[in-house]
Amino acid sequence: MMSTKLTTLLLAFIPALPAQQDRFGNPDCSGPGHELADRSFFVLCHSATLKVPLWVGYELTPAQLQRRAIRPSHFRHDSELAAPRASDADYKYSGFSRGHMAPAADFAWSDQSIRATFLLSNAVPQLQRANAGAWTQLENAVRRIAAQSDAAYIFTGPLFDSEITEVIGANHVAIPSHTYKVILAVQGDRLTMYAAIVPNSADAIDPLDRYTTTVDDVERRTGLDFFAALDDTEEHRLESAVHTFLKFF
Repeated sequence: MMSTKLTTLLLAFIPALPAQQDRFGNPDCSGPGHELADRSFFVLCHSATLKVPLWVGYELTPAQLQRRAIRPSHFRHDSELAAPRASDADYKYSGFSRGHMAPAADFAWSDQSIRATFLLSNAVPQLQRANAGAWTQLENAVRRIAAQSDAAYIFTGPLFDSEITEVIGANHVAIPSHTYKVILAVQGDRLTMYAAIVPNSADAIDPLDRYTTTVDDVERRTGLDFFAALDDTEEHRLESAVHTFLKFF
């Protein structure tokens, strides 16, 4: 029989799964060609027309910030999607990185969770300077927010500010003009929202607060409704506030 001490030690190395991802509500995924896909560690809404996720949502807790898994060396197509999808060949020689929406570092607590983030249904074409600049700052800030919270609820996706004319690859994977993140941090009874919109541009190397905005602004520009399970009055108060990322750098 396993000792109580050994059982406690083993449990300490198993982060809790994100079972409450939709605790405050998911955005809609009912449009033409949209497919809601549960990938165990996160949920995404995939567009068969654009060949990218419109949003990817997950819960992040302090326990899940322990990095143990080895980062995979390559992306793979999402064979479970029913609709047309991106392939790795679409990105090859395109000049664009495979930009994670659910970051690998947020899921490095197990081999299975980090591997799920390397599905192309979790990626958008992103210029590398943007990916390695303000976007990386934003991902790091989100992990620090989660580390100081009971849990953080995160939605990430692409934003298309104009008619979609730029694509890559034989599958015509749409290139977003921007990428966004919205975060709801929970600490006891206190709820705080953060949001940022980062241009998909080689110039997106400014300090992160240059791109800070409100959840309301992200909703206006994407047409999505985040955290709709909140009381309407509280939702409006939280989504209209601007909170800086500066203290999380």
